[in-house]
Amino acid sequence: MKPVFPAFLLASAAIIAPLHAQAPDANAMIRGIRLSATLQQMDLNGVIQKEGQADVPVSLFVRNNNMQFHLSDTDRFHIRMGDESAKLMTVVDDKGTTKDFPASKLTQRIAGTDVTYEDLTLRFLYWPNAQLEGEEKIRGEDCYRVRINNPGKEGAFGVVYVWVHKKYGAFWQIRAHDFKGKALKEFQVNDVMKLPDGKGYTIKEMLVNSLSPDLRVTSKTYLRFNKPQGGPKEFKRR
Repeated sequence: MKPVFPAFLLASAAIIAPLHAQAPDANAMIRGIRLSATLQQMDLNGVIQKEGQADVPVSLFVRNNNMQFHLSDTDRFHIRMGDESAKLMTVVDDKGTTKDFPASKLTQRIAGTDVTYEDLTLRFLYWPNAQLEGEEKIRGEDCYRVRINNPGKEGAFGVVYVWVHKKYGAFWQIRAHDFKGKALKEFQVNDVMKLPDGKGYTIKEMLVNSLSPDLRVTSKTYLRFNKPQGGPKEFKRR
């Protein structure tokens, strides 16, 4: 079985064959990670946890290429994922009416944690022209290192490095830098759990580190999720 993790989560592993010994195409690797997020139907509930602060409840509802995050009754956003692009929208009422998500809100921290809206969506996986930079062992696992440059000016991230697990084709670690190359943030998969259908895995714990320019960890936030629930329930969308 291969891991499968949703948006922030499903995108962290792809349902694809293990990567071959020869150097793979970087864009194909990133595309495979993206597309894995469109293959699931499940509900995830959990918390965003930062030491010394109250837990922030978070729910994620996945219906194939549609995902909806609930951070509170009034803070909900929706992602529609295509093959080559994703649209991020905010949900404005109980009928599921949506409007474009404000770009100015992408870098906003959620309840004072290290996690932003930009982090949850992993929208950089849709940036074009990924480049394979080599192979590295990261936290004991053999990985390909892929660089992705921001083609625009929105958000805080100018360049992102993705370490893709050589065996599973999953992202194992991500490090984001600003437009001047300064390290900002690092994402690590810490633990996984089985999907309801038993055919794969989803995220149980994700660590988000804020970084100093010399890569020291200055602050930590955890995303922790309960056992996933599958089912035919629909969320409202316009």
